[in-house]
Amino acid sequence: MVQVNNTPIVLRVKFFKRGKLQYISHLDLVRTMMKIIVRAKLPLWYTEGFNPKPKLVFAAPLSTGTESMCEIMDIRLSEKMPVYEAMARLNANMTDEMQVLEAYYPETKLTELKWLSYRMELSCVGASEALAESCNAALDADTLTVLKKTKSGEAQVDIKPLVKSCEVAYEDAKLIVNCVLSADQSSFLNPEYIVKLLRDRCGVLSSGDLLSESYTVMRLEAFLGDMTPFR
Repeated sequence: MVQVNNTPIVLRVKFFKRGKLQYISHLDLVRTMMKIIVRAKLPLWYTEGFNPKPKLVFAAPLSTGTESMCEIMDIRLSEKMPVYEAMARLNANMTDEMQVLEAYYPETKLTELKWLSYRMELSCVGASEALAESCNAALDADTLTVLKKTKSGEAQVDIKPLVKSCEVAYEDAKLIVNCVLSADQSSFLNPEYIVKLLRDRCGVLSSGDLLSESYTVMRLEAFLGDMTPFR
């Protein structure tokens, strides 16, 4: 390994992760992606020391069981290369359930990511227009308090400030939840807490019938603080 540049160049990669790959953990994703970028033979920048290794940084790691159309990863390179070539090399080593959608040299930092949008589809007993309206009424409350994991343990937390928007509709015998939630590193909101809130306040997904009730979560887009697309 010959490293010609001690100052890394950041290549930002946006990719999707769907299907069965939603069930791999973030740690497994990091390990898998490390192998992919090495096999892609990108001009990687390596850390210094006794055990040099390439460095990857992910924005808002995805929870197991959640699909995504906008996973974002920064790769450190030792030199610039055409972004279309980087995409082609990476995709050649990926599967149909995980492919690079875009690669570019960013002008923003990952810490500038502030909001993420999601679409959740809830198949539940009693799904109806009336239940969707009840869910929207619950979400319009002045406070949205849920039992949330914090650094010091579990606590009752008002997640209202972390919800930019959230709307429930009834479509095809399902409840469809479209929401924009905080992605800030200090106040990240997992969409699972929206599901928990609707279960606690509206009885959604609480029948106990595991064969009839299920839900999916798809991450869609990433935004800056002013709701312009994050790049």
